[in-house]
Amino acid sequence: MKKDRSALVSLVTVGALSAVLVLLAVFGPMLASAFIERFDRPEGIYLPIVVTFYAILPFAAGVLLCLWKLLGNILADAVFIEQNVRLLRSISFLLFFATAVFAVAGYFYMPFYLLAVCAAFMVLIVRVVKNCFAAAVVLKEENDMTI
Repeated sequence: MKKDRSALVSLVTVGALSAVLVLLAVFGPMLASAFIERFDRPEGIYLPIVVTFYAILPFAAGVLLCLWKLLGNILADAVFIEQNVRLLRSISFLLFFATAVFAVAGYFYMPFYLLAVCAAFMVLIVRVVKNCFAAAVVLKEENDMTI
């Protein structure tokens, strides 16, 4: 089925991004150095970039884990269930905390403010999707009781 194929591709993508995240965790400081050197940035931003990256790393890993579980549920035809609402809520909180980290880091390196705005926008989108899922769960439960 096309839905299953799409969810499977998304699941593979989450797995690939998880591997990339592990590689970034290992090579992050080296990449920050290369970035500063390549784009002629001041040396003083190295520490804020590396600290910010490692500060958001657990939130990124948490989002990927929640997405993995959510896609697993979808592949198991368990779409409108309370667990998926909780997973979406968790994703929104993780993104919110990443937004806060980026907002604080923006004080030290201005482009992080842009990442804070992008992350905040993602929080909004995920919260709307979570609310849609929550409403669908209620409708599904009412429908199941009616039959």
